Amino acid sequence: MDADGRPDRAKLASRRDIVLQALVGTAAAVVSPLAGAAADDDVPNFESGRYQFTILRPREALAPLRLFRLEGGTTDLASLRGKPILLNFWASWCAACRMELPALDRLYRGRWRDTVHVAAVSEDKGPRDAVVRFVKLLDLKALPIFLDPNGYVAHSNRDNAKNAPFSLYGMPITYAISSSGSVVGYMPGDADWSSPAADDLIGYLSKS
Repeated sequence: MDADGRPDRAKLASRRDIVLQALVGTAAAVVSPLAGAAADDDVPNFESGRYQFTILRPREALAPLRLFRLEGGTTDLASLRGKPILLNFWASWCAACRMELPALDRLYRGRWRDTVHVAAVSEDKGPRDAVVRFVKLLDLKALPIFLDPNGYVAHSNRDNAKNAPFSLYGMPITYAISSSGSVVGYMPGDADWSSPAADDLIGYLSKS
């Protein structure tokens, strides 16, 4: 109260400021999750045939993972960060893979050479020689081929006893990883990676 018995205006203003600050803080807490959703909405739409690119929510960072190269040795997948990564899973018994792998190989030898990494991981459970023969049959010249015979990289069973980080919802299936190392989503089926929509997706991955 002031000298005349009226409410002190300075104190009222101070209380009003406190209430406004609290409301602003509450609004920020509500808006933050929506901001993340808005970032997901920026992912370009990529459809090919009857399949569509699926965004993963929440995004997860690429787990530490070593891939076995067909020619021997291993590659640390995290070492490829800095460019987008298309992690493609295939098998020699998959008819659609016979179409997609040569297309990926041509792109990798051509306009993708300096813009994107491709890791084509075989899910064949048989001997390595069978994969070698299949790669030669398709005349793949540049595409990096890897092996996952024990299912430590990808899984198709519900229990996922080996804690493989990638799910096989079909075959082939390609996971899109941003240049910063986050798994953005996946494209099932034999996709047209030479399409403008695919270029838009790769451009997005390059900047995120």
